[in-house]
Amino acid sequence: MKFIPKKRKQGSVLVVTMVTGGVMATVLASYLVLLSTRYNLTARSMAWNAAMPVSESGLEEALTHLQYDTNSPGANGWDPGAYGGQPVNTKTRHFADGSYAFISIANAASDNPTIYSSGFVPAPFGHGYISRMVRVTTTRPKAFVAAIAANGQVTMSGKAGIVDSYNSCLGAYSTTNSLGTNGSIATNYKAASAIKVSGGYIYGMVTTGAGGTAIMSGTGSIGDKVWNATQTGIQSGWSDDDMNVAFPTNGPPLGFETYFPIPPPTIIGVSNITYLPTGNYSGTSLTSDDSTKPMIVTGNAILYLSGNLKVSGLETGTHHPGYIEIRPGASLTLYVGGSDPSIGGDGVINRTLQPANFTYYGLNTNTKLSISGSGTFIGTINAPQANPLAISGNGGIFGAAIVGTYANSGNASFHYDECLGAGSFLTITSWREL
Repeated sequence: MKFIPKKRKQGSVLVVTMVTGGVMATVLASYLVLLSTRYNLTARSMAWNAAMPVSESGLEEALTHLQYDTNSPGANGWDPGAYGGQPVNTKTRHFADGSYAFISIANAASDNPTIYSSGFVPAPFGHGYISRMVRVTTTRPKAFVAAIAANGQVTMSGKAGIVDSYNSCLGAYSTTNSLGTNGSIATNYKAASAIKVSGGYIYGMVTTGAGGTAIMSGTGSIGDKVWNATQTGIQSGWSDDDMNVAFPTNGPPLGFETYFPIPPPTIIGVSNITYLPTGNYSGTSLTSDDSTKPMIVTGNAILYLSGNLKVSGLETGTHHPGYIEIRPGASLTLYVGGSDPSIGGDGVINRTLQPANFTYYGLNTNTKLSISGSGTFIGTINAPQANPLAISGNGGIFGAAIVGTYANSGNASFHYDECLGAGSFLTITSWREL
């Protein structure tokens, strides 16, 4: 029998112990490295995820600024500058946790501003910042993109009337603010003679539904300023057949059940004047055919009529014409459910001279609307079921219209207000992380 010396035996145990300890230390170190790596990845992932809400907070800041500071892109701490030849406004918003958003808006004063927002959050262990950038494109859609927009046929049989554009944001219609070439006519109608103009001058495009045609007869013309001044017929490139727009049916205003009744008249001498201050009102119908019984709007009012509107106007040939007057600084939004409302010449006197301050909504039961006389109508008409909007007389319409069909049998002119829709709510057209 061979005996192993004691010292040698102890050495073997020591080696085994050291190897085992080394293996355990390696495993433990690897485990700690794994834990550390996982912790770092988790912390970085959390910071990465946190950067997006910071970036989105910058987007909200920019959208709010564009909405409420439409005409002042440099207000409220937004610094002006330029990048790539485009005007840019920038702002940095810091937060209590050390994160911050850097926001820039390109072309803030335009109808199509672009927002860039970068969210920065502290990286784990003080290793700088982690950031994420988002680009958002926006637009300011206008409810009225043409002077006259229709679902059916548009006919103009007057000999001297014109359709052109001006910009009420720059002032009243005048020799220096008129004859703009955005006085377009558009219809979804796809038949021959979808737009039929007999005389008159259209300073703008004429567009029909697919396969429809626009025809011009008489001595009038359709096109730009030079064409209208020197030529007849339709200018090349100023007609198309790609109109395809759905006009939503109008319903009563939300919450109309809680609206106040129309206030009782105020007696002043021989007059019974219905004053409409700021508020929401409703009634069955409204008739004004007597100058001693007008309605005068003194604030920002909404009026819902489930029935008809009859306003004789100031040029009816009677001794006591009726009218609705919108005072300077006031506005009226009118909902009408009756089948055949009518407004005489100067039946609605909009003393603000801003079409945006008188809005007419025809509900689905409003199947006809008549505007007559030689006065002016300053406002917008949204009545997709009105077949037709019938215009007669020699007056002028300032604003825009959406109707079922349109028929102008007089010499009235239609002046599209390019300012309509300015300052409307922004619509996001694209969202992309860069």
